Amino acid sequence: MGSREILTLQFGHYSNYVGTHWWNVQEQGFEYDSSSSSEIDHDVLYREGLTEKNEVTFTPRLLFVDLKGSLKSLPESGNLYAPNFNDPSAEWDPDLVTVKTEPVNNKNQFQQDLDSSACKNIHRNAYDFEKDVSVWSDFLYTRFHPRSVNIIREYQHCNENTPFDVFPLGTSLWKSPQFDDDFCNKIRSYVEECDSFQASDLEIGFHMLTDCTNAFAGLSSSCVEHLKDDYDKSALLIFPVMPSYFPDRVTSVEERYQSLANDSVRVLNMALGFSAFSEHASLFVPLSVGSKGWRKPGPKRQFDLVEYDHELPYHSSALLASALETFSLKYRLKSSHFTLTDLCADLNRNGRRAAAASLKLPFSLNGSADLLDCLDKWQGPLTQSITPSCEIGSENLIQYITLRGIKEEQLKQPPHLAQKQLKLPAYKCDSIASMLNMYLAYSTDFSISNVTAVNKPLNVATPYPRIFQAAAGRQANVSTRAVPEFGQENVPVLAGLHNGPPIGDMLESLYTETKRIKFAKFPQFIAGGMESEEYEECLNTLSTLRENYVDDYVI
Repeated sequence: MGSREILTLQFGHYSNYVGTHWWNVQEQGFEYDSSSSSEIDHDVLYREGLTEKNEVTFTPRLLFVDLKGSLKSLPESGNLYAPNFNDPSAEWDPDLVTVKTEPVNNKNQFQQDLDSSACKNIHRNAYDFEKDVSVWSDFLYTRFHPRSVNIIREYQHCNENTPFDVFPLGTSLWKSPQFDDDFCNKIRSYVEECDSFQASDLEIGFHMLTDCTNAFAGLSSSCVEHLKDDYDKSALLIFPVMPSYFPDRVTSVEERYQSLANDSVRVLNMALGFSAFSEHASLFVPLSVGSKGWRKPGPKRQFDLVEYDHELPYHSSALLASALETFSLKYRLKSSHFTLTDLCADLNRNGRRAAAASLKLPFSLNGSADLLDCLDKWQGPLTQSITPSCEIGSENLIQYITLRGIKEEQLKQPPHLAQKQLKLPAYKCDSIASMLNMYLAYSTDFSISNVTAVNKPLNVATPYPRIFQAAAGRQANVSTRAVPEFGQENVPVLAGLHNGPPIGDMLESLYTETKRIKFAKFPQFIAGGMESEEYEECLNTLSTLRENYVDDYVI
């Protein structure tokens, strides 16, 4: 058996957007009423600790990395422990010392309310996150341990003069003392305090969320190689994330040329990252609500009863986090001994180390209908892909599906009211999981499906974005507060992880885009120490990986 405890690593600004939503919905979904037992084992992703005042804390087992200037009002010591202010200038003659201070970033109203007693009265109508959020810490609800925060000082967030934009910048940075020593020591500290370290010979698990369109692809690839070398028995599940919008301005011929060059740089970064992940990770799952994802994100994915602005990372990252929070429940439930190691072993068979993800948010039961009627009348795919250039299909799949927020009493009508339902084979099913498994058996060919049903819905309270249509309260069985205008608090969600031939199509499209690029025309990669042989090796790795998804593969 593998480990239950997981250390999460986040590399890059968009990854931290996704991670912020993920930690927010987890923490706001904590159940503090001792009379009700939580289905979720929060110790898998969280750790218990003590402050300097011996106050018990419960914080994410997390290390995140971002550039200087990305934290805004969040202190580099985290926002849980009181910072220890030792002014070094106090030890010197004031006439001989010049003190320079960084500009102070004032907290927005949401962060001010969290710091005050007003946090008990927070509701979404009090804030305009769409206008107020400029970095992920603006809507951060969770409190972090000081060890979690890791800032790259060599590069400034949103600085066009010294961009952190190409793969070799990240690989070079990994060799610096900050990462080769300090960051690796932090990983080791988290690992050594886990019970699994003592009982399972280092068999803990790792989640990694990473930007893959910039130099963070190189930094995270180097980290993956380190984890493989030092913790080779551990499962490593990587989520390369891609924004659904890039603000490249194209108002002139010169800007059009620069935009095309930026596209090529992003493609190269993704290809080099995917190549490294396929060699060293247990499994990697690209995520984006952009349907294409390579040169341009493409049209946004559509979700019933949801209206979101794909140009706002605050919106698009919430959708990705909702999927992460849902399908990861498979190995985070108290009732199960299933682990991250088990999941990766099932999904990466025959060298298929890339997989796809899907999301149905919200999972609509169409008013007062039950699950049996809902599935019996379902038209089209059950879920929406959130992996770029990949339509999941319905054949030759290995898939893990999680449905949350549907109660057992919503399964079917009782016998005296069932009427036509009694004639359906699915009426014999006595649980949410067994009924959904039967549906998948009928709707997918030559596939293996594993279904997990969780009673607890997804918490979408503030600061989750207001993206649900008004009809969602009725059609999606969304519970609301006593005051309707406060909006949805919880929604049912269906999400999944899938492996099969369509992932080969995704890899084929990335390989084709990468092969078109003339590597010699991008000197910034060469200046960073990368040689053309590494580019060719990347192409060969992608080609080999895609061959593992040929259609004649039989489960």
